[in-house]
Amino acid sequence: MNRPNYIVAAATLFVFYAIAHVDAQVTASSRGDIHGLVVNAGTRSPINNAEVDVMIGSDSARASHEMTSADGRFKADGLPPGRYRLRIRALGYSPKVLPSVVIPAASLSADIGTIALSALALELQHVVVRDQKQAVELSPDRNTYVVRDMPTTRGGSAIDVLRTVPSVDVDIDNIVSLRGNSGVVLQINGRPSPLKPAQLGNYLAQLPADMVDKVEVVPNPSAKDDPEGVAGIINIVLKKETDAGTSGGLTVSGGTTGRADVGGNVGYQHGPLALYGSYGFLRDNRPRSDSIYRENLYTAPLTYLDERGIRTQIPLAHTLTGSAEYALGEKDQVSADLNYSTRSEQETNTILYRDLNAARVLTGLSDRVIKGTNHEFNLESSLGYKHAFAKKGHRLSAEAGMVRAREGGPTTLEAHDFALNGTLTDISAIESATGYEHPNENSLKLDYSRPLSSVLKLETGYKGSLQTFHITQDTRVFDQASSAFFPDTTRISDFTYDQNVNAVYAILNGQRGSFVMQGGVRAERATTQFRLNMNSATYDNNYKSLFPSALVAYNIDESSQVKLSYSTRIRRPDDTDQIDPTLHYQDPLNIQRGNPNLQPEYTRALELGLQKSRDKMTMQVTPFFRHTINAIRRISTIDSTGVATRTFANIATSNAYGADATVALTGGPLTGFTGASAFRQVSDAGNLDPSLSARTFGWSARMNASLRVSPTFDVQTLLFYRAPMTVEQGRSGSNLRFSMAARRKLMSSQLSLTLRLTDPFNMSTERFTTTDPRFYQVSDRHRSIRGVLLSVNWMFGKPSKDREGDQIDSGDNGPP
Repeated sequence: MNRPNYIVAAATLFVFYAIAHVDAQVTASSRGDIHGLVVNAGTRSPINNAEVDVMIGSDSARASHEMTSADGRFKADGLPPGRYRLRIRALGYSPKVLPSVVIPAASLSADIGTIALSALALELQHVVVRDQKQAVELSPDRNTYVVRDMPTTRGGSAIDVLRTVPSVDVDIDNIVSLRGNSGVVLQINGRPSPLKPAQLGNYLAQLPADMVDKVEVVPNPSAKDDPEGVAGIINIVLKKETDAGTSGGLTVSGGTTGRADVGGNVGYQHGPLALYGSYGFLRDNRPRSDSIYRENLYTAPLTYLDERGIRTQIPLAHTLTGSAEYALGEKDQVSADLNYSTRSEQETNTILYRDLNAARVLTGLSDRVIKGTNHEFNLESSLGYKHAFAKKGHRLSAEAGMVRAREGGPTTLEAHDFALNGTLTDISAIESATGYEHPNENSLKLDYSRPLSSVLKLETGYKGSLQTFHITQDTRVFDQASSAFFPDTTRISDFTYDQNVNAVYAILNGQRGSFVMQGGVRAERATTQFRLNMNSATYDNNYKSLFPSALVAYNIDESSQVKLSYSTRIRRPDDTDQIDPTLHYQDPLNIQRGNPNLQPEYTRALELGLQKSRDKMTMQVTPFFRHTINAIRRISTIDSTGVATRTFANIATSNAYGADATVALTGGPLTGFTGASAFRQVSDAGNLDPSLSARTFGWSARMNASLRVSPTFDVQTLLFYRAPMTVEQGRSGSNLRFSMAARRKLMSSQLSLTLRLTDPFNMSTERFTTTDPRFYQVSDRHRSIRGVLLSVNWMFGKPSKDREGDQIDSGDNGPP
């Protein structure tokens, strides 16, 4: 690590320490406590892991959040004398609110005695652990991470939020993976997007973190969920809850990275009407460097290629969200949601090529300079209706959705040849290109649930979606002899991809004592057509699929659970990069071509889950196994002229097995979680080339810890490490990320200041080594994200983050 790294890290750590030390000295001499006992009203037995929220007077700002121990007792300390309001909650019990608890200045202690909570009937029991900064909800079918108030993501994007979630990783191209598998479906508010991984990653990179409420991870979804994504589902839930009256907030952030964003939200709720809207603006400027060092083994003697590039991208993005809900009566509700974003991005990419002989002496020098503007917009809207019948758990809901999007723009290229001393000798190529992608979707979804008995419930429904992708690419090359541009027919494309999927599902949920059982099946019919409009060539791929799922969970006690689940998933070859056979040039030596004959990839997944909550700690261990047939893989080849081509193909099978482990700590000054994921993967590519088969082992670990120094000051750190891993045709290098933040709350927590340090050691680099009989190549990619960011957040009205604790959600997944 060089000297600037040490200086930045040391200076930031000193600032954090100084703020914390001063704050602690000011408040230490006048702190008091509130303590008491929480019991079951019927049995008078103590309740373990009950939540106690301490609010300041009639305000909703939390001064402390505690969990009861095994004997039902709690103690909230570090509180100055004054009047507080307490809210006591426990899963399966009616919550209770104490409107006025006073800590006297004389004794600095308040004993509230014994609080008795009445038991409630539950539809499906969960093991839940929450704290005031991040809630970790461990359910039989999904894990939910409430990230709305994390200091380490303030001033960041939804991509930064995802990087805090266990078992989730995001690479330098903003491609998201779960347990090392990029075949994961990203949903927004429970709706899958037709945007493909690269486009969706760009959208999430411009979505302000302040708009994200929580992230749900569903590694083994049921037949009720869309089956896309062999690795599972990650659902990003945006903020849209409102409280009585008017509430909202404003966030302004900026820093040394060149990133600046402004965002605001406002909510209104009165009677049957609830409205919510938010807006975010983002400007970013984070240069990226790429390098390739290749040994050309197909030449004798050896030759080498040393390729280095610098890419600058400066996006200006606007994001708007809105939602409206109206209760037509006690049983009916209509809703509307809207997400709109637009982005204009200036991009420059300069690549320098150095050809070397066997003695690694320079023999050739050239470059390419690419400049362009990328325009993007995304519009997602939906209309929903819900009806509740007289019997509890008897419901009907319907939703119609629409997505309209576009991405692309003009680019220009100029290539130069140089003498070995760097003198320009020739302008070897001048090109212009314009490409656009238009992904659209219309969908309709119906869901119906009905209790069949006191222990059995039926869920059934239908979903139909029609997706259309229209892609155009026009490339023209300048002819110096005639001083005119002419089309390059090998790089002109105009194609349409239509995908129509109709599905029905049925699930039975049952609960008998401590056992929870679920079984179901989803039947789908997909019709697809890929049309090359230039020559009228078509590729049809129609198929039918069944997706069974099952889950058995046993609640050992109120804080322990074991579960076993099974599901079948699919990865459709609908990414335009995968199926477009047109040549796409990164440069003349690196091209990509899709494969329109790709078949769907199917995965059968089995997962065991063990959960245990004790005192202020919750532990979860999840072993899993995945068997995949027709696995889609990226394959690289090189020809005798040194041109490397990447394409896609189906390999025979791929088996992956491993385990996740997460430990969450809550209820005290130190909160957060630490987690690790390890897996073994065995790929059989004998149908293509036995040399492409691979056996690999990978693991990653992550820690997210928050220290509450005082009721108004906290510090948070995030550390992530992914070990190097062998994959098909090569090996990926290790990856390390580190960030930390300090936050000070003012004005009864309505105003907060957050100072965030990202990547202090400048280690945001990804390395991939490709090994092939014809070439050996090392690729490095680095994005400059090191810097210090300052964020100011102001809230007015009652923050929606405190609203959810006023009631217990009985859920919709279990029997009545």
